[in-house]
Amino acid sequence: MTLNGGRVVIIGGGIIGISIAYHLGVAGYRNVAVVERNLLGEGTTAYATGGIRCQFSSRVNIELVQQSVDFWENFEAYTGRPLDFRKHGYLFLISDEITSVAFGKNAALQRSLGVDVEILDPAQIRTIFPGVRTDDLLSGTYTPNDGSAWPADAVAGYAHAARRNGVLVMQNTRVLDIVVGSEGTVSGVQTSEGDIAAEVVVIAAGPQSRAVGALCGLDIPVFPHSRQAFAAGPVPSINGNLPLTVDMATGAYLHPLKTGGAIIGGNDRHVPSTEEARVDSGQAQGLAAALWHRFPDLAELKITAGWAGLREMTPDGLAIIGPAGEVGGLYIAAGFSGHGFMQSPAVGNSVAQLLLYGHPDLDLSPLSITRFEAPLVGEVENAVF
Repeated sequence: MTLNGGRVVIIGGGIIGISIAYHLGVAGYRNVAVVERNLLGEGTTAYATGGIRCQFSSRVNIELVQQSVDFWENFEAYTGRPLDFRKHGYLFLISDEITSVAFGKNAALQRSLGVDVEILDPAQIRTIFPGVRTDDLLSGTYTPNDGSAWPADAVAGYAHAARRNGVLVMQNTRVLDIVVGSEGTVSGVQTSEGDIAAEVVVIAAGPQSRAVGALCGLDIPVFPHSRQAFAAGPVPSINGNLPLTVDMATGAYLHPLKTGGAIIGGNDRHVPSTEEARVDSGQAQGLAAALWHRFPDLAELKITAGWAGLREMTPDGLAIIGPAGEVGGLYIAAGFSGHGFMQSPAVGNSVAQLLLYGHPDLDLSPLSITRFEAPLVGEVENAVF
């Protein structure tokens, strides 16, 4: 379908929801409302650590980030608000043959799509990140143009420009029901602040997307998982010019900051599904041990703070983007499995194109919810981070 001028209601004011609203506004569509149960960006987005990378195993994930990079590089020109996108690079460290072969195939795919990626031997790894223990490593993959930015700044920029383009933002407003008419098409939403008529409803509620879908009988296979990260104080050998580095053997990562400190985390991707986000001290001890093994200089590392949020996971680690199926006018943009922030410019643009013109520039067919109607046979995102 394509829009006929009716209201688009976006359920969820995180980075994905506000990006969709922004891109609809930029395209000239003025009848858009974002309904957020708390404050914009206060949910999952608030706990994201801001990585932006093209190192993925699935074509669609690579292309979503590639299309997003120009936006991140020129964020202030697009939105009117500043964003510090630091291109410090991404480095993955590999210590077993199976992972080495898989990442070699990933690198070939990435190169075929124009990504600048290098396969490094242990000596080359030490030139990129001095001080890394490499005696038990086989290889590494490095993308110098990847980086990071702060999600809170991105939400503020999107929201500023969206409001400027006429988007209605409703905060502290709960969605109580999605109204489906007798013809099986959405006609609006019921909220804690009253009813809103709608031609289209987009579910972009992150870890709560399954519960939102259930309001109209839709089962969206998005499951919340607790994720945690820690802030660490300055260490002399760590500086903001070093790449965000992931040890694939443990999933632990080190994200150096310009301040000299770092964000650490990453050994919690396969925890059981839960709706409770909490810091697990047992996992923190395992994380510290993994990092000390890989980065001996971190023996002096002091953790200064910790936080936890929810990651929205799907069975195959890929997002769900597109029509919801049998309910006309209902769309989904959820289940980004930790990658929503970095992909949000392309996702917002693609969903806006889908609603306005009937199809996006990118081929998003691998992200259709219909893929879960049969055993998984398509793309699966195999990176653990």
